[in-house]
Amino acid sequence: MSVTDTAVPGRHATVPFVRAAVPADHQAIRDVVIAAYRQYADLIPPDVFSSYLSDLLDLDTHARHGRLLVVEADDRVCAFAAFYPDGSTQGFPPGWVSGRALAVHPDARGNGAARALFAAGEQLALEAGAPVLAFHTHSYMTDAITLYERLGYRRAPEYDLDVAAHFGGPGAAPIMALAYLRYVTQKYITLGRTR
Repeated sequence: MSVTDTAVPGRHATVPFVRAAVPADHQAIRDVVIAAYRQYADLIPPDVFSSYLSDLLDLDTHARHGRLLVVEADDRVCAFAAFYPDGSTQGFPPGWVSGRALAVHPDARGNGAARALFAAGEQLALEAGAPVLAFHTHSYMTDAITLYERLGYRRAPEYDLDVAAHFGGPGAAPIMALAYLRYVTQKYITLGRTR
Protein backbone atom coordinates (compact mmCIF):
# COMPACT_ATOMS: atom_id res chain seq x y z
CA MET A 1 0.00 0.00 0.00
CA SER A 2 1.33 3.41 -0.89
CA VAL A 3 0.05 6.76 0.25
CA THR A 4 0.12 9.31 -2.53
CA ASP A 5 0.90 13.00 -2.13
CA THR A 6 -1.96 14.15 -4.31
CA ALA A 7 -5.69 14.08 -3.88
CA VAL A 8 -7.60 11.26 -5.48
CA PRO A 9 -10.35 12.57 -7.73
CA GLY A 10 -13.82 11.91 -6.35
CA ARG A 11 -14.80 8.29 -6.66
CA HIS A 12 -17.51 6.25 -5.06
CA ALA A 13 -16.04 4.14 -2.32
CA THR A 14 -18.03 2.03 0.05
CA VAL A 15 -14.73 0.57 1.25
CA PRO A 16 -12.58 3.16 3.03
CA PHE A 17 -9.41 4.28 1.29
CA VAL A 18 -6.58 6.40 2.62
CA ARG A 19 -5.12 9.36 0.80
CA ALA A 20 -3.02 12.40 1.58
CA ALA A 21 -5.09 15.35 2.75
CA VAL A 22 -5.16 18.54 0.73
CA PRO A 23 -6.14 22.03 1.92
CA ALA A 24 -9.65 21.57 0.51
CA ASP A 25 -10.10 18.75 3.08
CA HIS A 26 -9.34 20.90 6.12
CA GLN A 27 -12.91 21.83 7.00
CA ALA A 28 -14.04 18.21 6.64
CA ILE A 29 -11.11 17.13 8.83
CA ARG A 30 -12.07 19.65 11.51
CA ASP A 31 -15.68 18.44 11.37
CA VAL A 32 -14.53 14.82 11.83
CA VAL A 33 -12.24 15.68 14.76
CA ILE A 34 -14.93 17.71 16.54
CA ALA A 35 -17.54 14.98 16.04
CA ALA A 36 -15.13 12.25 17.19
CA TYR A 37 -13.91 14.03 20.34
CA ARG A 38 -17.18 15.72 21.40
CA GLN A 39 -18.15 12.67 23.47
CA TYR A 40 -15.15 13.27 25.77
CA ALA A 41 -15.87 16.94 26.54
CA ASP A 42 -17.46 16.21 29.92
CA LEU A 43 -14.80 13.75 31.03
CA ILE A 44 -12.00 16.27 31.57
CA PRO A 45 -12.03 19.86 32.85
CA PRO A 46 -13.42 22.32 30.27
CA ASP A 47 -10.26 24.46 30.11
CA VAL A 48 -8.09 21.40 29.48
CA PHE A 49 -10.53 19.98 26.92
CA SER A 50 -10.76 23.28 25.05
CA SER A 51 -6.97 23.59 24.75
CA TYR A 52 -6.62 19.91 23.87
CA LEU A 53 -9.24 20.15 21.12
CA SER A 54 -7.62 23.31 19.74
CA ASP A 55 -4.34 21.42 19.53
CA LEU A 56 -5.99 18.50 17.72
CA LEU A 57 -7.53 20.94 15.23
CA ASP A 58 -4.24 22.76 14.53
CA LEU A 59 -3.73 21.29 11.08
CA ASP A 60 -0.98 23.76 10.19
CA THR A 61 1.17 22.48 13.06
CA HIS A 62 0.40 18.86 12.20
CA ALA A 63 1.37 19.52 8.57
CA ARG A 64 4.66 21.15 9.66
CA HIS A 65 5.54 18.08 11.71
CA GLY A 66 4.32 15.36 9.37
CA ARG A 67 1.76 14.05 6.94
CA LEU A 68 -1.98 14.53 7.12
CA LEU A 69 -3.99 11.54 5.95
CA VAL A 70 -7.72 11.16 5.49
CA VAL A 71 -9.93 8.16 4.96
CA GLU A 72 -12.63 8.59 2.41
CA ALA A 73 -15.70 6.39 2.08
CA ASP A 74 -18.90 7.02 0.18
CA ASP A 75 -17.34 10.17 -1.31
CA ARG A 76 -16.72 11.89 2.03
CA VAL A 77 -13.90 12.28 4.49
CA CYS A 78 -14.78 10.06 7.44
CA ALA A 79 -11.48 9.81 9.34
CA PHE A 80 -8.20 11.63 9.86
CA ALA A 81 -4.76 11.21 11.40
CA ALA A 82 -1.44 13.00 11.29
CA PHE A 83 1.77 10.97 11.24
CA TYR A 84 5.00 12.58 12.41
CA PRO A 85 8.25 11.10 11.08
CA ASP A 86 10.02 12.43 14.20
CA GLY A 87 8.20 10.91 17.16
CA SER A 88 10.26 13.00 19.58
CA THR A 89 7.82 15.88 18.95
CA GLN A 90 5.28 13.70 20.78
CA GLY A 91 7.56 12.51 23.58
CA PHE A 92 8.84 9.37 21.86
CA PRO A 93 12.44 8.52 20.93
CA PRO A 94 13.91 10.09 17.79
CA GLY A 95 13.62 7.71 14.87
CA TRP A 96 10.15 6.52 15.76
CA VAL A 97 7.07 7.59 13.79
CA SER A 98 4.18 8.85 15.87
CA GLY A 99 0.48 9.22 15.16
CA ARG A 100 -1.48 12.27 16.27
CA ALA A 101 -5.13 13.35 16.34
CA LEU A 102 -6.61 10.09 15.09
CA ALA A 103 -10.32 10.66 14.60
CA VAL A 104 -13.11 8.63 13.02
CA HIS A 105 -16.50 10.25 12.60
CA PRO A 106 -19.03 8.46 14.88
CA ASP A 107 -21.21 7.67 11.84
CA ALA A 108 -18.29 5.84 10.20
CA ARG A 109 -17.08 3.73 13.11
CA GLY A 110 -16.85 0.04 12.43
CA ASN A 111 -16.20 0.49 8.70
CA GLY A 112 -12.44 -0.14 8.87
CA ALA A 113 -11.36 3.52 8.73
CA ALA A 114 -9.15 3.35 11.83
CA ARG A 115 -7.56 0.10 10.64
CA ALA A 116 -6.85 1.73 7.26
CA LEU A 117 -5.20 4.72 8.96
CA PHE A 118 -3.01 2.50 11.12
CA ALA A 119 -1.99 0.41 8.10
CA ALA A 120 -1.04 3.62 6.28
CA GLY A 121 0.88 4.87 9.32
CA GLU A 122 2.74 1.58 9.54
CA GLN A 123 3.58 1.83 5.84
CA LEU A 124 4.90 5.37 6.35
CA ALA A 125 7.03 4.09 9.24
CA LEU A 126 8.43 1.34 7.02
CA GLU A 127 9.19 3.82 4.26
CA ALA A 128 10.98 6.06 6.79
CA GLY A 129 12.98 3.13 8.14
CA ALA A 130 11.42 3.64 11.58
CA PRO A 131 11.26 0.60 13.85
CA VAL A 132 8.15 1.77 15.73
CA LEU A 133 4.80 3.48 15.22
CA ALA A 134 3.67 5.04 18.52
CA PHE A 135 0.86 7.30 19.70
CA HIS A 136 -1.02 8.46 22.78
CA THR A 137 -4.63 7.84 23.78
CA HIS A 138 -6.66 8.17 26.97
CA SER A 139 -8.08 5.60 29.37
CA TYR A 140 -11.64 6.79 28.71
CA MET A 141 -11.27 5.94 24.99
CA THR A 142 -12.06 2.30 25.73
CA ASP A 143 -13.37 1.26 22.31
CA ALA A 144 -10.27 2.70 20.67
CA ILE A 145 -7.98 0.93 23.13
CA THR A 146 -9.70 -2.37 22.37
CA LEU A 147 -9.03 -1.83 18.67
CA TYR A 148 -5.39 -0.83 19.22
CA GLU A 149 -4.71 -3.93 21.25
CA ARG A 150 -6.46 -6.10 18.68
CA LEU A 151 -4.18 -4.57 16.02
CA GLY A 152 -1.11 -5.59 18.02
CA TYR A 153 -0.27 -2.32 19.76
CA ARG A 154 0.96 -2.58 23.31
CA ARG A 155 1.15 -0.21 26.26
CA ALA A 156 4.40 1.67 26.79
CA PRO A 157 3.82 3.49 30.10
CA GLU A 158 7.35 4.88 30.12
CA TYR A 159 6.15 7.31 27.39
CA ASP A 160 2.87 8.39 29.03
CA LEU A 161 2.34 12.17 29.16
CA ASP A 162 0.32 14.42 31.47
CA VAL A 163 -1.89 16.42 29.10
CA ALA A 164 -3.35 18.47 31.96
CA ALA A 165 0.12 19.84 32.76
CA HIS A 166 0.55 20.77 29.10
CA PHE A 167 -2.93 22.10 28.35
CA GLY A 168 -4.24 23.07 31.78
CA GLY A 169 -1.25 24.80 33.26
CA PRO A 170 0.37 24.48 36.67
CA GLY A 171 -1.66 22.90 39.42
CA ALA A 172 -4.07 21.04 37.13
CA ALA A 173 -4.96 17.52 38.26
CA PRO A 174 -3.04 14.99 36.12
CA ILE A 175 -4.73 13.53 33.04
CA MET A 176 -2.47 10.93 31.56
CA ALA A 177 -2.18 10.28 27.85
CA LEU A 178 -1.40 6.58 27.55
CA ALA A 179 1.37 5.58 25.16
CA TYR A 180 0.93 2.66 22.78
CA LEU A 181 3.41 1.31 20.26
CA ARG A 182 3.94 -1.38 17.71
CA TYR A 183 7.22 -2.57 16.27
CA VAL A 184 6.91 -2.29 12.52
CA THR A 185 8.62 -4.64 10.10
CA GLN A 186 7.78 -5.69 6.57
CA LYS A 187 7.28 -9.23 7.86
CA TYR A 188 4.14 -8.17 9.71
CA ILE A 189 2.62 -5.77 7.20
CA THR A 190 1.18 -7.04 3.96
CA LEU A 191 -1.32 -5.10 1.86
CA GLY A 192 -2.41 -2.97 4.78
CA ARG A 193 -3.34 -5.91 6.99
CA THR A 194 -1.60 -6.89 10.15
CA ARG A 195 -0.50 -10.47 10.63
